[in-house]
Amino acid sequence: MAHAHTHADTAYLQAKRHAYQLVTTHKWADAARGLSQLSGDHRFEANDWLSLAIANVHAGALPAATDAARRAVAHDPRHLRALQVLTISLLEQNRWHEAAAVFEQQSDNAEAQASFDFLVNQGTTMWHLKRHHEALDAFLKAMAIDVADASLHFRLGLVLKDMKDYNAAAESFLTTLALQPSRLSARLMAIHMRQYACDWRDFDASCTAALEAIQELRHRDADAAEGATFALLGVPHPPALFRMVAEQAANFHSGQIQPLPPQTRARDASGRIRIGYLSCDFHNHATAQLFVEALEHRNTRDFEVTLYSYGKDDNTPMQHRVRRACDQFVDMRTMDTRTMAQRIHADGIDVLVELKGHTQDSRLSVLAYRPAPVQVSFLGFPATTGMRCIDYFIGDAVTTPLSHAAHYTECIAQMPHCYQPNDSQRTRPAPSDRLQWGLPKHALVLGCFNQSFKLTPDTFGAWMHILQAVPNAMLWLLHDNPQATANLRLEAKRHGVDPDRLIFAPKASVSDHLARLPLADLMLDNWPCNAHTTASDALWMGVPLATVIGETFASRVAASLLTTVGLDELVFANASEYEAGVISLLQQPERLQGMRARLERERSTSPLFDGARFANDLESLYRRMVERSRAGLAPEVLAAAG
Repeated sequence: MAHAHTHADTAYLQAKRHAYQLVTTHKWADAARGLSQLSGDHRFEANDWLSLAIANVHAGALPAATDAARRAVAHDPRHLRALQVLTISLLEQNRWHEAAAVFEQQSDNAEAQASFDFLVNQGTTMWHLKRHHEALDAFLKAMAIDVADASLHFRLGLVLKDMKDYNAAAESFLTTLALQPSRLSARLMAIHMRQYACDWRDFDASCTAALEAIQELRHRDADAAEGATFALLGVPHPPALFRMVAEQAANFHSGQIQPLPPQTRARDASGRIRIGYLSCDFHNHATAQLFVEALEHRNTRDFEVTLYSYGKDDNTPMQHRVRRACDQFVDMRTMDTRTMAQRIHADGIDVLVELKGHTQDSRLSVLAYRPAPVQVSFLGFPATTGMRCIDYFIGDAVTTPLSHAAHYTECIAQMPHCYQPNDSQRTRPAPSDRLQWGLPKHALVLGCFNQSFKLTPDTFGAWMHILQAVPNAMLWLLHDNPQATANLRLEAKRHGVDPDRLIFAPKASVSDHLARLPLADLMLDNWPCNAHTTASDALWMGVPLATVIGETFASRVAASLLTTVGLDELVFANASEYEAGVISLLQQPERLQGMRARLERERSTSPLFDGARFANDLESLYRRMVERSRAGLAPEVLAAAG
């Protein structure tokens, strides 16, 4: 018996030695396999579990890494390295609540609370959970350890942004830039924060400096542009530079990801095309509000629709409506991006439609795995993603004219009417009363309910010229945040306009907001980032909108909406034509009334508010994409059928 026991010991030690050689040579998958085979032995200790966890992290087996790290922590609850591996594996899987529980259990662990990395991960977790004060506290503790870490200041800026302290957020991004001058995202986010606050000090100079920095972008690190793309939408820029930034950000998302092999799942026996939509906005969110009716009118005979969701469960009527409008709903909240891609791939999806782009909480990395043969960007992000793994970008003849093909890494795919879906089933409440919202009974009310970051000195200057020319006009704006409201009043005064002619509307429920829109005589659009959902809301409630069309998708959305409802006369080529056109219209009340009457008619007949027609047009586009793919043909520009 003693001989057998010794032999077993020798075999165990040899196997362990071999597994650790695989660890030291970074053959992670083999190391994980070898250590896992030994893990049932009573001699498998805390450090062995930790090594197994680390090997699994590197091998991309994150659930297994989490289990092994938990075993290591169970052996030694204060082991900092084991705690780090456990929390990192949880963060990589977006298992934020589980990670938060680990951090909370270590609040009295002096070694953990003195660890820069531990505190940064704790702050990041609390930020994702929207526990902003706790995130702030963790980041400030980390800053006491290393005040010169640029990325930490950037993370702090993101927390302050979400707390709507835009001035402090701008300072954090400027500090990041001082520590890391190549970080374009910090430069643009500082401008973006000041735009939220309508603090336009040195706006032109800051924008010029940002555009010059973009010209140098090709020589930068991959993460220099991460986070920059959305901020750039509100800054005047040539589309070629936006594409450059998007491509750089796409490199960050794609990294060293290797695409999955071609699908092997058989096609649906009925011949149905499988469509997958990827988003975190399948709840009471603008994306769902716009898209729900088109989903409800899908062709169930020819298409199977799966929603891949990694967003919150808010239990609202909108969320239930969206879920009912699909064949399958897959909750991906606690999956890492590779696991998400593997699930989509295994489901045999023919067309994967990404609805977020470069916006907060997007998981663009999923598409880098190429889980579907056709991949599409649609609705959520008004510009190219820069991702070569995305084949098509859905627009229309106004937002994406074929002459703009060079602005996109994707192939343009045009809808025959406006790219933006709308819901004709939504409420259309009776107009509320002007007195309820503090509006003068007999004034001309010019409205704009866009977020404050979309306002620029050029837009606001045009509005002030209009108010100067039309003495009985008032400007009705959204009270987005106190900093913006105060700064806009000061800007009005600087333009020689009485600040009391600016009236600020509080945020309201969807039905209350829709009910107040008809109280405006005319909606005024902003540029270079137009009204999008807010524009179609106004048109739905019968209120005309005046816009300036630009060269970017984001600056052409309102023009597309207006063209679709037959009001392209309100699309102007530049600010001076916009000013003159609006002033002329306000001096012709019968013409303005005629436009409102036309909108009333269009509401029941226009393609803009026809969900069934939109669904059919969108599915026709998907068919064309799939036919090319199945024929072995590369994606190509798909002009609007007609």
